[in-house]
Amino acid sequence: MDSNITEIYSLIQDLSWYFGNQGFDGECYEDLSLVEYMALKKVCGTKNITIQDIGVALNITKSGVSKVIDRLEEKNYVLRERSSEDGRVCCVQPTKRGLNAVKKISDQYSKYLMEALDSVQQDLLSNIKDVLELLYSSIREKGYIK
Repeated sequence: MDSNITEIYSLIQDLSWYFGNQGFDGECYEDLSLVEYMALKKVCGTKNITIQDIGVALNITKSGVSKVIDRLEEKNYVLRERSSEDGRVCCVQPTKRGLNAVKKISDQYSKYLMEALDSVQQDLLSNIKDVLELLYSSIREKGYIK
């Protein structure tokens, strides 16, 4: 196996740790686990998203994602509502608290990145973004990400 691939995997894993719910300096995502945050982010970014759609997007079973949505609802981050288009379908909507949490967390981690990369030239920042998009789209094209 190409040693670059092993090193890329290791770097992704290390970055995931620091961008996971452990956070920087021991800070975390409010009172959210990483899977709860990712589900909430999907809810905030997609109008009329169903529980099943969230599960598919995050590669979680229907029962697993239902438990995640239950916890988010208990914490007042989301509400379950009947679809306005089809009353048989249950959609998940963010509450104001949910929208605010996603914005706050995104802003906080963007600030960390801005501080960490403040000495990197703009063209290199663009290259980092391009490489990450290439990695994401390559993995998605193979069907590993829905």
